Parts: sequence; C-alpha cells; structure tokens
Amino acid sequence: MKSRTNVAAALTFALAGAVIAFAQQQSFNGVVTDSMCGAAHMAKDKTPAECTRMCVKDGMKYALAADKKLYTLEGHEAELSKLAGQRVTVKGTLKGNTLSVQEVAASK
Repeated sequence: MKSRTNVAAALTFALAGAVIAFAQQQSFNGVVTDSMCGAAHMAKDKTPAECTRMCVKDGMKYALAADKKLYTLEGHEAELSKLAGQRVTVKGTLKGNTLSVQEVAASK
C-alpha cells in the first residue's frame, strides 16, 4: 500500500511540475542572431545569417533580438542555424535572459 501511495505522490508531483512548466511557456517574436553581435552585426562583408553562423561556430550562442532586448537561446540549434538572420516566433521558457526553446518557426 505504501508503494502505491509513493507512486501516486510522484505522479502528482510530476504532473504539477508539467503544469507549471507549461504555464511559464511564452512566445517571442524577433530576429535570430548571436550573443556577441546582437542586432548590429560586426562582419560587414557577410549577411546577417552568415555572421550569426560564423559567431556561433566561434563559440557564441544563438540569440533572439526582440523589442530592444537580447535573449540567449538554448536548444534547437539546427533549426536556429537554418533561420539565422530571419524574423521568427520562438516559444519557450524564459529564465533570466535565457530562453529555452521548445519551438521555433519563421514569422509569416
């Protein structure tokens, strides 16, 4: 009987955590860039997409420039690479200035 109670408690705790995480998911619109350049790319001989990919290859993180703020992006790097320099909608969980990406798509 005790193990059944422990399982029920664990499931309840997991469900509560999932509900809280889902409730904190937000949607942001902006441009995929990198954590060093932000909205103003430094490599003037490259497109914003090329500059972003180059900076990420050199150790920077993907970032989202949105409403004069810069959010560091975590996760979905392959998709972010394809969308570098483009306007996107990112859905994810924000903690400080870091946005954990759950979904990213080009803006329409």
